[in-house]
Amino acid sequence: MSLLSHDLRSALSDILGGVQLINKDQFDQPTLEHFDRISAAGETLARLLNKMLTDEPSTGAGMVTQPGNLNLADFLTDISRRWTDRAHEKNIKFSVVTESALPAIVTVDRVGLERVIANLVGNAIKFTDAGQVTLSVKCTEDRALNFKLTDEGPGLSDASIAKLFQYEGRPTDTPKPGTGLGLFIAKELAGMLGAELSVRNNDGVGVAAELRLPHEAWFDRSLRKSGKAPGGVSRGPVDLSAMKILLAEDNKTNQLVATQMLGAMGATFRVASDGLEALELLETESFDLALLDIEMPRMSGLELIKTVRSMPTPLCNMPLVALTAYVMREHRERIYGAGADGIIAKPLMSIEELGQAILDYYDGAKSRELPEPDPTIQDPVADDTVVNRQIFDNLVEIIGAETKAELLSKLQADTDTVAEGLTRGRQSLDLAEIRSQTHILISVAGAIGATTLQHIAQRLNAAANRREAKEVDSLCKTCLIALAELQGFILREQTIADQRP
Repeated sequence: MSLLSHDLRSALSDILGGVQLINKDQFDQPTLEHFDRISAAGETLARLLNKMLTDEPSTGAGMVTQPGNLNLADFLTDISRRWTDRAHEKNIKFSVVTESALPAIVTVDRVGLERVIANLVGNAIKFTDAGQVTLSVKCTEDRALNFKLTDEGPGLSDASIAKLFQYEGRPTDTPKPGTGLGLFIAKELAGMLGAELSVRNNDGVGVAAELRLPHEAWFDRSLRKSGKAPGGVSRGPVDLSAMKILLAEDNKTNQLVATQMLGAMGATFRVASDGLEALELLETESFDLALLDIEMPRMSGLELIKTVRSMPTPLCNMPLVALTAYVMREHRERIYGAGADGIIAKPLMSIEELGQAILDYYDGAKSRELPEPDPTIQDPVADDTVVNRQIFDNLVEIIGAETKAELLSKLQADTDTVAEGLTRGRQSLDLAEIRSQTHILISVAGAIGATTLQHIAQRLNAAANRREAKEVDSLCKTCLIALAELQGFILREQTIADQRP
């Protein structure tokens, strides 16, 4: 499976990479619509493949949901790109309409939501021979997100609607081909998302399918990533003009795609075709960050990461990011265990995602170079050192100032629990306990902008996975000190909030 997954992702990487290198300015409008459809479908396939190869085995619809930040406007744009041309082939119209002000960011499993919507839209287009299909999206008064899909097809009998969500539920009285699995899968996935899916005949003509995502199902502050504007990652590339990046990649197509993206973002870069060449460049030139393929000749990416981490400072602190098609759990553990700061999966989905990932991993890695706190020093640490104030304030803006007190209370409870767990784990060298608590801490610290603590926790988690007892003990001590500083920040913020009228 490991080799097959690598080959599948590599092949898809070549396809998407080639698509991204095509100059779209030369296309007429019909050709551009075809191109957008192909590109959007390829990106969807990449997400599905990544999901299939990285998730734990699951039941039902075969997809474990993993919530993450989703820019809703960009998501709806991608839906339109994928299905507009498909509808045009049948001489019908497909449109996406927003009926109210929508949240910029929703915390939801993108692949799961995309599969539900795709099944609904695909069915609607399939059974509509004239007229239009419309996806309407609105935020209700109780802050639920409603996705309503209407078509102008023939509609369904009451008996057919009653069995739509059954495994064998495809209506038998229609000439359209199909397996009857689409809506069954959609229903299963909707449940995993915490959503409600219903289908009824429209008042006039056709069918209306409605996916209702309650507020608690799409808003999870604990998973809100920090460091980005409230609108999420923009469609424009980030500015990397101040960075010099080493790209170690033996595949020529991947080299071309990655360097085109890096160049478009203004980065200065050098390219190495294998691990030994990359090591020579790292030893002779100065770089801000290195992107390393894992499967390279002469010296693998894993060997290169381990070698760099064993070298004297400052080179050992070089931000190292794996750029790889190997993304299954065992591979991720090996990569992080070797000392990588992060993983960017092939195929590269977009220039925006690559750029933002580089910035995030660079900022995180640089925090490792900060001196470890001295427990003998009693002076309070400046809040801006403990928590990035801009990130924290952006988070408060996203969730709403009225919920700040609740956020601080939950942070206090979470950090107390983690501190107790890490203390127990350190005393008994319980690596499972340490891994569990650092998993929580990585997410919580990252969400509020405590980046130094976040990356100490990441290093501790990796050391626990490697079962390196001495390093675990040392990092546990450092982590508990940094965690105490965060708790001090929380207390000060609570005091300030209590004093305000």
